[in-house]
Amino acid sequence: MTQGDTIDNVGKRLPYIESDAYLDNLLVRVGQVAIDRQHHSRATKRWSRMLVSTAALVLLLLGIGFTVMNNSSSPQHVAACEADGPVDEFLNSLTDEEVAQLTYYEIEEIPEY
Repeated sequence: MTQGDTIDNVGKRLPYIESDAYLDNLLVRVGQVAIDRQHHSRATKRWSRMLVSTAALVLLLLGIGFTVMNNSSSPQHVAACEADGPVDEFLNSLTDEEVAQLTYYEIEEIPEY
């Protein structure tokens, strides 16, 4: 087969032949699908941006709300029981912040007398 030969010259034919109407219809359908996908893609991107921005706004408002709540609460006394002795008076005078600073320790053994 030389460079100038075509399929018709060789004597071979394709097993099928498309009509011009079929090809035109195919091109119109493919073009419409591409347009629909592009429109759908834009709508999806718009919806995603709106969803992400709404979520970010909600998180920002929650963060501001928690910050305001934590800053506005004044130190309160942990317990307001009647003071029976000096230890009770001391414990009742502690604020939440001071109680949080207390260290807890464990006695390993209680001596027997």
